[in-house]
Parts: sequence; structure tokens; C-alpha cells
Amino acid sequence: MKESIIKRVEIYAVADRNAAHLPWADNQEPLIYTNNLVRLITEDGTEGVGATISYTENDFDRCILEAMRTIVPGLIGKNALMTEALHGWLMNRCSWGGLVAKSPIDIAAWDIKGKKAGMPLYMMLGGARNKMLSYASTPMFDTVEEYFPFIDGCIEHGFKAIKLHCYCVYEKDLKLVKAVQARYKDAGIALMLDTATFYNQQEAIKMARLLDEYGWAWFEAPVSDYDYATYQRLVKDTNLEISSHGNCLLTLQEVAYALANNMWSDVRQDATVCGGITPLNKCFALAEAHGKNLEIQSWGYTVTQAANLHVALAHNNCRFFEQAYPYENFELGSKDVIRTDKEGFVHAPTKPGLGIEMDWDIVRENAIGHYAFE
Repeated sequence: MKESIIKRVEIYAVADRNAAHLPWADNQEPLIYTNNLVRLITEDGTEGVGATISYTENDFDRCILEAMRTIVPGLIGKNALMTEALHGWLMNRCSWGGLVAKSPIDIAAWDIKGKKAGMPLYMMLGGARNKMLSYASTPMFDTVEEYFPFIDGCIEHGFKAIKLHCYCVYEKDLKLVKAVQARYKDAGIALMLDTATFYNQQEAIKMARLLDEYGWAWFEAPVSDYDYATYQRLVKDTNLEISSHGNCLLTLQEVAYALANNMWSDVRQDATVCGGITPLNKCFALAEAHGKNLEIQSWGYTVTQAANLHVALAHNNCRFFEQAYPYENFELGSKDVIRTDKEGFVHAPTKPGLGIEMDWDIVRENAIGHYAFE
């Protein structure tokens, strides 16, 4: 088993028109999700799948599909098992789609590698554990009162942690945080807040101090990832875990700079955004070397969740898996799904590779665009 030569590449932009479209901030239109899939088929018949989600306003997204279209023809004839070499080749490709358009390709190659080894990926990458706690991410609701039945439902389902996507308007968020704290402070639930980089420095500091006083688990994306001074001040002046946005400073060099300059309490990364499983696995080691957790961002469809879950389970320095919930909005076309159990844990897929089998007929039926190369 030294070669598995890629002979065909299929790429899809898939739209679930029945999924709920919800905003993440007060000034956003409802977000529409597109599942961008890569299917690699090798000469020996092994298949690998990779994906990344894109979320846009007003219509489904074709940008990632079109960016991948300019990259993937060069994959024909390459050995999918040489993941480091393949990643290096990907990083040298000229594309305006950036790391996001390259990530699904790296993930699909790792899927093939795991299948050829007959081993789930989390074992190949380190195998630290086979389950971990997950948290449910809320959508943004119009009123504070509308959050309560959603959170109650998450707790009843078994979740032990919940992250609020809020209004991203300080005064409105303050009312929400105080109301949630009053109602759930004794519920035994870890709470997080994500303000999607909308705050200024003073708002971020005031909110961080409040969350620190309440003992919330973390404060995510308080300001722009490029506002280094505010992140440093938040880390220095509070005991709260301060997380970045996870979509901006993505390379190993950027993460190393942030850690060396005490900008974050942890690292936030996503295999489907940062370039794939290859760099995410290295980033875990980088965080560990600095005594930090890497809290994965895994918001997306089943393949996106699986790629991040496997890397997280390969290491011990990640506390929570981000579970897209309600589940049905993110499972179109997947025969295997990832769901949280009644004790709040999400479990490793047991099949080789990513452990996710796709229904390609459903993928094709729901594709708003697709290409094939061989």
C-alpha cells in the first residue's frame, strides 16, 4: 500500500432548500448554507470525500465551487496517500479561493489514507480518545424569551454546554446574557458567547468582565482578529477564556505569532477553513507546546463535522466539539451522521477514514453546480 493514484475528481455545491435560514447577528440577513463537496476516486476504486461550508446572504454560494474548479484538474495522477506532499502542492496553487477552497481536497486525501489503512482517522492521527463533550450553538432569535425553549430543549437532549449566537449589539447582548445567567446559573451547563467580531474594545472589555464574573466557559470573537491589542488586554485583565474568530488568522505562522504574543487563551481553528487536516493536526501540537487548548470550529454539514472531530479526538487539548443543531439542517446527503448522546458526548465514527458515506444521488439532485475531471 504505497500508492493510491487519483483518477477522477468530482466537485459539488449543494443546497438544502428545506434547511432553516437564520441570522447570526442583528444586522445580518438570514444566512444561507452551501455544502461544498470534493469526491476523489483513485485507480484502485477507493473514494475520499472532503467538504467546507459557505454561508452567504440572499442566495446560495458558488464562489468555493468555482475556485475549486481551477485547482482540482491538477490532482489527476497524484498519490492520495502522500498527504504532506499533496498539501504542499495545494499551498502553491494560485487561487483566489484561498485556504477554504483547498481544505476539502486535503481532507478527502486523508479520508482515502484512512480507508487504505483500514483505520478511523482519529486513530491514525494520534488516537487520544474516542468520545468528547459537545456544545450546541444557538441561532440568533428575535427576542430574549425565544432563546429559553431552545436552550431548554438542548439541556433536555443531553447537551452539557451551549454557545449563544447573540445580537452582536452590546446593549441587547447584555440583556440576553443577564437573562440566561439568571435562568441557567444553577443548571450545570457550560455557557459561551460568540459576538462575531462586532464589538469595539470598550464593549469587549465590559462584556468579558461580566462573563468572567459569571464564570462562563469562554468569550469568542469579541473583536476583529486583527485587533491584537484588545485581545492581549482581554487575556491579561480577565481569567476568562478568550477565543478568536477562527476564520482569519489561519496559518501556522499566524497562530504561532498570536500564541507567542499572548493574544488568545486558546486556539480556534477549523480543518475546513485552515487548509485541511494536515495543518490542523500541526496546529494542535503548536497549541499544546504553548500549554493551550485548541477549541475546534466545526459548524457545518456532516463531513465538516467529521473532519474536525477526528483531529480533535486524536489529541487531548480540546474540551468541546461544536455540534450543529438542530441536526437535520446539516445532514443532507449523508448516510452516516454525527449526533450528541444523552450524556452530552459525541462519539468517533467507527468506519475507516472519515467514516462518512455519502448518498451521491441525493448530492447530485441538490447540487446547484458541479464539475467532474478525469
